[in-house]
Amino acid sequence: MCDDDRECCACFGRYSRFACGFCIGLAIVAAVAVIAVLVAGYGHAAQPRFEVEDALLSRFSLATTSPSSSALSYNLTLTLAVRNPNWAMAAAFRSLEVDYLFDGQRFDRVAVVSGDGYPLPARKTAVFRVSSGADGAPAMLGSAGVKAFRRQSDSGVFDVEAALSGQVKYQLHSSWCRLEARCPLKLNLAGKDGGSAVVFQKTKCEVLRSSQRGC
Repeated sequence: MCDDDRECCACFGRYSRFACGFCIGLAIVAAVAVIAVLVAGYGHAAQPRFEVEDALLSRFSLATTSPSSSALSYNLTLTLAVRNPNWAMAAAFRSLEVDYLFDGQRFDRVAVVSGDGYPLPARKTAVFRVSSGADGAPAMLGSAGVKAFRRQSDSGVFDVEAALSGQVKYQLHSSWCRLEARCPLKLNLAGKDGGSAVVFQKTKCEVLRSSQRGC
């Protein structure tokens, strides 16, 4: 009985209160930690990362040239890797397109993701093979662009930019975010040097910062 041993009961009471306070403290710390993890994982979304892993340019020529217009004939295949760097949030692409530019002028646009979109889980990478071509894709090169084309044609190496654009939405976020990226490519024309094999250097794309609020 406590009346027979007041000191023991007092000691037990103090330890009981200490243990209760300690448990409450641990619960508060755990709750704060969970909130911090959720905020870090789902609060701010990191933009997707893009890399051109391989490219094959099998045809690239001037189809027509005139003072007012020009056109390009081409066949190009890209292997594009898209990575979601977020460790918690999945991403959903509503659309993703690539514009091909020579000397700053667009000569074609190709869909990478369209229709029902494409879901990309957190920390995962999707690889797309994008093939396209045209016999006379309009390109407003102008005289300077035509000169640049002929100069690069002599060397067999062309400076082509792949400009990516699209819309993406992240898990637990309500708005669709506009995204843009620039991939400057140096493309060897296949078969230019007696059909020798051409090794493409992987190219990381520059993702442009979105001006949208919350993106």
